[in-house]
Amino acid sequence: MIIEWRPDKLISTPVTGGSELAAGADEKPASLSLLTWNIGYAGLGAEADFFMDGGEQVRPASRELVFRNLDAARRYLASNPADVILLQEVDRDASRSYGIDQVSGIAAALPGHFCSRAPNFKVPWIPYPLLEPIGKVDSGLLSMSRFMPGKAIRHQLPGNYSWPVRVFHLKRCLHEIRFPAPDGKDWVVINLHLSVFDKGGRLRKQQMKYLRQLITGLVAEGHHVIAGGDWNQAFPGIEEDAFAHTDATPGWFRKMEPGWLPQGFSWAFDADTPSLRATNKPLATGENFLTVVDGFAVGPGVDVLSVRATDLGFAHTDHHPVHIEISLAEQER
Repeated sequence: MIIEWRPDKLISTPVTGGSELAAGADEKPASLSLLTWNIGYAGLGAEADFFMDGGEQVRPASRELVFRNLDAARRYLASNPADVILLQEVDRDASRSYGIDQVSGIAAALPGHFCSRAPNFKVPWIPYPLLEPIGKVDSGLLSMSRFMPGKAIRHQLPGNYSWPVRVFHLKRCLHEIRFPAPDGKDWVVINLHLSVFDKGGRLRKQQMKYLRQLITGLVAEGHHVIAGGDWNQAFPGIEEDAFAHTDATPGWFRKMEPGWLPQGFSWAFDADTPSLRATNKPLATGENFLTVVDGFAVGPGVDVLSVRATDLGFAHTDHHPVHIEISLAEQER
């Protein structure tokens, strides 16, 4: 009980980097490009077979491997610029990623972006598995923007595991950043990473209920809302056999609850490109289970111009980045 992290329901997260004098910092954009990507703490590349997913690996094989995966992510982000970048599973200080500060490393690759971090996994030592414990974890969501956020807020999501498991588990959250739109309202962008190893989807249901209430309320206030990240649920129309695989469908696979999307919202995802692979064993083309869980919910008054996932062959993480281009509808400008 002494070591359990108990975050407040709402926490203002510091904004670092960027500059008030930077190009675009004080713009009030009518259109945005966004990217969401779960980088898997630079430890879940093609070679990964994660023990929680039925494999054997607890930590990546070496510090050098983590550096290599992180550098690949940094280079991709720097060469595929987006106005807003939503990253998940970014470690700041964790045994599983050999203590490498991935937050600073990514921020250094994108000096023109403001950064704010919302931790969701802070445990001084996880003693499981007994023979090769996970160890220390300090990880979370990293939200980056060319525009200086007026607000950056961590929302603690409801639902948790029972004691004592909850002491050593994630405290899932949403990360909200805001900056002005040209019509006097705000762009409100929400970075999310929902539960996965959640038997029966109990936690995901609670988290989705909170998210729905939040984005519905923000739209009622007149803001322009987009929520993106790793939903850990297959989007509507994505079935178990959407992509060829010979391995069994993993127990964590869950489809999005029908009717969840609030009125006026729309889904934006790439149905033709898998965004996640199962890590029950190293990458084996045609064998690993593949699905689409990374994408966006886009609020009313916002047009989706394009959305695409980039197939990187799951070389450096078990997710693919997803890009979206949006703009305010004509009547909203």
